[in-house]
Amino acid sequence: MRTILLIDDDPLFMREAETMLTDAGYRVVQACDGLRAVRLLEEMREDIDLAIVDLSIPGVNGFELIGCLSRRPNNIKVLATSGVYHDHQLESTTALGAHAAIRKPRSPQSLPRSQWLSIVQKLIGEP
Repeated sequence: MRTILLIDDDPLFMREAETMLTDAGYRVVQACDGLRAVRLLEEMREDIDLAIVDLSIPGVNGFELIGCLSRRPNNIKVLATSGVYHDHQLESTTALGAHAAIRKPRSPQSLPRSQWLSIVQKLIGEP
């Protein structure tokens, strides 16, 4: 079973995203801030296949976290997301090491599941 680290400080989004991902057969580990995410990434480095990183999280922000991940040897794919940053800022995360970026919906209940799952499957290498 593939493991996804979901890093976000919005509990409603976390709940919707976790449901979407677990329903699709993924194991989900959550971090509500950058410092917890760093700890989990250290502890579970070999187990995490994908990190979904919100850019505006407390502690170590998403930009820093993505940069940190890209500088370490690992096989973790990174999907950057944000509901507050502009599209050009979100897309700039690929220069920091993110493998893809996607905008968060204004309402977690309107999460476009097929679009998100398509990107997740592509990044993890599943059909």
